Amino acid sequence: MTLVADPVEQLLADKSLNSDQHRMLMLVQRNVSILLRLVNQILDFRKYENGKMEYTSLPLDLLSCFESWNESFQAAARKKHIHFSFDNMPDTDYHTLGDVEKLERIYFNLLSNAFKFTPENGRVTVRLLAFTKEGQRWLRFTVANTGSLISAEHIRNIFDRFYKIDMHHAGSGIGLALVKAFVELHGGAITVESDEKQGTVFTVELPAQTGHLNSLNEETVASITDYQVDDLLSAEDKELEKGYDSSKPSILIIDDNEDIRSYVHGLLHSEYTVVEAANGSEGIRKAMKYVPDLIISDVMMPGIDGVECCRRLKSELQTCHIPIMLLTACSLDEQRIQGYDGGADSYISKPFSSQLLLSRVRNLIDSHRRLKQFFGDGQTLAKEDVCDIDKDFVERFKALIEEKLGDSNLNVEDLGKNMGLSRVQLYRKIKSLTNYSPNELLRIARLKKAASLLASSDMNVAEIGYEVGFSSPSYFTKCYKEQFGESPTDFLKRKG
Repeated sequence: MTLVADPVEQLLADKSLNSDQHRMLMLVQRNVSILLRLVNQILDFRKYENGKMEYTSLPLDLLSCFESWNESFQAAARKKHIHFSFDNMPDTDYHTLGDVEKLERIYFNLLSNAFKFTPENGRVTVRLLAFTKEGQRWLRFTVANTGSLISAEHIRNIFDRFYKIDMHHAGSGIGLALVKAFVELHGGAITVESDEKQGTVFTVELPAQTGHLNSLNEETVASITDYQVDDLLSAEDKELEKGYDSSKPSILIIDDNEDIRSYVHGLLHSEYTVVEAANGSEGIRKAMKYVPDLIISDVMMPGIDGVECCRRLKSELQTCHIPIMLLTACSLDEQRIQGYDGGADSYISKPFSSQLLLSRVRNLIDSHRRLKQFFGDGQTLAKEDVCDIDKDFVERFKALIEEKLGDSNLNVEDLGKNMGLSRVQLYRKIKSLTNYSPNELLRIARLKKAASLLASSDMNVAEIGYEVGFSSPSYFTKCYKEQFGESPTDFLKRKG
C-alpha cells in the first residue's frame, strides 16, 4: 500500500500535470485511502481473533467525544435532508476509561451505516444515558434510523465477519464484526432491533470504569484518528449539465458511486456530451429530459437498481429506443438474464478496460442509427430490430403527418402535442430513430406526396405545392429539386 500511496502523493505534487491527469491521480489517492482503511480493519479483526489486539485505556468524557464526532456527520445530514438529532440525560456523569480510537471506530461505523441506509427526509437519532446494573454504573447509547428494516434472518448474522445485508450497498461486511469486537474489548455488549415502524436501532452498553477521570481535551480527541466520511457521502454534487452540446451524441451515466461516474465521464467527454445521475430515480428523470443516445447504468444501486431502471426506461415511449449498457461487479448468469429480460442491450463487468468500454459504446450507438428510410419503404420496420412501442410510435407519427400534410402552419409543437411529447422530446426521439428532425421528415413526406400527385393528377405545380402544405410555389420548387434532382416542371415535361 505504501508503494502505491506514496508515489501517487509525489505525482500529485507535480505542477506540470494537466487537469485530467490530476483528476485521475486524485481518484487513485481517494480509493487507496478507502482500501487502506479496509485493510486496517481486516488486520485489526485478525489481531482481535488472535488475542493480540492492543487496548489503550485513557480517561475520557463520552459525552464530549460524541459531541465532537457528531460534527463529521452534519454535512451528510444536510446533503440527504436527514434529520439528525443527539439526546443525552442532563446533569449526568459520562466519564469513564476506554480506548478512544476504538470507541470512535465503533461510533463512526454505526453512524455511517445509519446514514447509508436512511432515505432522504428520514431520521437518525443518537441517545446517550447512564444506568445502574447489579450495583455498577453503565453507559448506554443507541443509534436509530428510520426507513430500513433488517429481517430476523439477517439480525442473527449481522455481526458475522464478511456478512452483507444488502448487495445493493457498497461495503466489505467487516465493519459491524469489528464494532462488536471493539465493544467486547471494553467489556460491553451490542444488540440490534428492527421493525417497520421504528426502523433499526443498535444499542451499545459499556461498563463505566473508574480511574483518574480527567476528560481528554477537544484537541486530543480530534487528533486521535484521521477517519473520514468521504466514502459515505461525497462532496456536493457538481452540475454536470453545463455546456450541454446537442451536436455530439449524448450519454447518460447512472451510478451511485461518484468516482465511477467521474471516471467514465473522463473517458467519454471528448467524443460525447455526458450527463450524470447519482441514482435510478434521477437517472429515469434525466433520461426523459435529455433523451440521450446511450445510457450506461450500474446494476447495484440503492432504491431503484439498474435492472429496474432499465425495465422502466424500456417501457416508456420517450426512452424505449435508447440502448442501455449495464455495469456489474457480479458475474452471475442469473443477474445478466434479469438484465436482458428487462431490455438491457449490453453488459460490461467491473473492473473494466477503458478501451473495451469505448468500443462497446461506439458499437451500440452505431447499431442504433436505424430506420433512416422508413418513410420511403414499408418493409423497413419489419426488417429492423425495433421494439413494439417504437413501431407503434413510428406508425402513429407517419399517420399524423399524412393527415395534416396540407396544413402549412403545422409545426413541431403541434406534432409533439398530438403525440403526447414535448417539442424537445419529440425532436430527440425522432432524431434518434430516423436521423432526421421532425421538420425534415415532414418536408420529405410532403415532397413524396407531391411526386405522387405530379405523376397521377392533372393539377399544376402551384396547386400541388399548396395541396401538400408548402406556403409558396417557389419554395416548393426549390425543395423538390433538392430532393429529386429535377424541378416539378422538368418532371411534367418528361412525363408529358
